[in-house]
Amino acid sequence: MRIWEHSNYRNYLSERLGGEGARTGLRKALAEAIPVHTTFVSQVLKGRAELSLEQAESVNTFLGHTDDEGEYFLLLLLWERAAHPHLKKRFAQKMQTMRAAHLEIKNRLEGHEEISTQDQERFYSSHLYGAIHVLSGIPEFQTVERLAEALKLSRPRTQELVDFLLRLKVLTEDNGRLKPGSQHLHLPGGSPLTLRHHINWRLHTVASLQFVNPDDLHYSGCVSLSQQDVIKVKEIILEALQRSVAVITASPEETAYVLAFDFYPLKS
Repeated sequence: MRIWEHSNYRNYLSERLGGEGARTGLRKALAEAIPVHTTFVSQVLKGRAELSLEQAESVNTFLGHTDDEGEYFLLLLLWERAAHPHLKKRFAQKMQTMRAAHLEIKNRLEGHEEISTQDQERFYSSHLYGAIHVLSGIPEFQTVERLAEALKLSRPRTQELVDFLLRLKVLTEDNGRLKPGSQHLHLPGGSPLTLRHHINWRLHTVASLQFVNPDDLHYSGCVSLSQQDVIKVKEIILEALQRSVAVITASPEETAYVLAFDFYPLKS
């Protein structure tokens, strides 16, 4: 439910909140957040009352709009409330400019497969980009709201991450559902970003240890062995990794796991 597809704030709110009687819980929650009586929300949606700018800003917070989405929502309201035709035209032009800017980003990337160094650095600056990419392949997590819930992020922050991945075509969006896109990022050997990639996921693992689950599998240890057996252990780990990747590649997306191996000389 992208706000950019709407030119009327009432229609947008109706779509987000659901039809009357269908999702009344959301309407009640919105009324409490503004705060107003629930009947006022119904009057607004029916065109019999208008939101104030202050109430609209509270709506921005309630719906988790990004800065751009929040500004656009306010413009929708200002356009609706404007009485002078020239003023109405001014707001309409501003809305059109904002919509065009978002469409331009999407169109500019059609058929463009090259990822800039700056975008690669941003992608590998946090494990969250890779996590969202993986989770988007699972039907349960193909909306911004479910991704935000799964990753314990605010909706604006999640939307910001998703918008970046959509721009890179790492994600696609179809009828409000997010899915993995045609673009895949892979770090070549020797890339300076490889270190950051490994650190991101190790830090995530360290954080997850605070909430260890009996079904989780973690092992840490410092061992001594012969040089010949070092090669044997490496072969065992690599074989297990290859077999695991083969299973993962053929497996349908139902859940997401972190996979990491550590086996290296203590004095390295």
